[in-house]
Amino acid sequence: MKLDGKVAIVTGASAGIGRAYALALAAEGATVIAAARRLGGGEGEAQDANTLATLVKAAASLPGRIYAQVCDVTIEADIVQLVGHTIANFGRIEVLVNNAAVLTQFDALGIAGDVWDRVMVTNVRAPYVAIREVAPHMKRQRSGSIVNITAGSATIGPKSNYPGMVAYSASKAALNRLSSYMAAELMPHGIAVNSLSPGVVASEAALKVNPDVAKSGRHKPCTPEVLGPAMICLAQQTAATITGQILHTDEYPKSWS
Repeated sequence: MKLDGKVAIVTGASAGIGRAYALALAAEGATVIAAARRLGGGEGEAQDANTLATLVKAAASLPGRIYAQVCDVTIEADIVQLVGHTIANFGRIEVLVNNAAVLTQFDALGIAGDVWDRVMVTNVRAPYVAIREVAPHMKRQRSGSIVNITAGSATIGPKSNYPGMVAYSASKAALNRLSSYMAAELMPHGIAVNSLSPGVVASEAALKVNPDVAKSGRHKPCTPEVLGPAMICLAQQTAATITGQILHTDEYPKSWS
């Protein structure tokens, strides 16, 4: 197991690609603190397969363990508590996956200010706060891997104008710059900071925004078997191996070392 004994935090882990990443990390032996806004599974609540409660159950047979932690990443104090809880209970943090994000679609010239702010707070400020809180612990360890989940729409090119995605695209471009900046900042301490762009994934959030994703013929199923290998690769990195990079997995990788 490649991550046996490692402690990882994954935000936005109850559903979608965050759920797949949490399961993939646990499958490699990691202890995963899975964070999302709601635990779910409470008495009287509607049955929902995508909750932290069902994620913990889904990982019961895996080599690693998944623990649920309620955290709204738009609330700074929640992130501080998430990191503090992890250190208090497990003593270390080897991997941070900043996955929680808002995927929006609006007319490019019709975005309300409060909507724009919500996207930036969730997609950019929250990852910064998480890095700020985790970094001192990783510095003491002289090791760690931070993985920020980005998107192809953040890059500039002939195919970068995704309809209605200006706020999301701008937020992911900012996240890429945050990643490269922090990679340089934390390199002397042995900490890797990379971005992971998983490509077109048929998650529920993506299908809600664009129902045609599943018909594209180039989408990936939202499963740990498909999405996990790239994450496991980055989770093992240090400042001496791979850092400050954006790993694009727009097509099915044949193999990962």
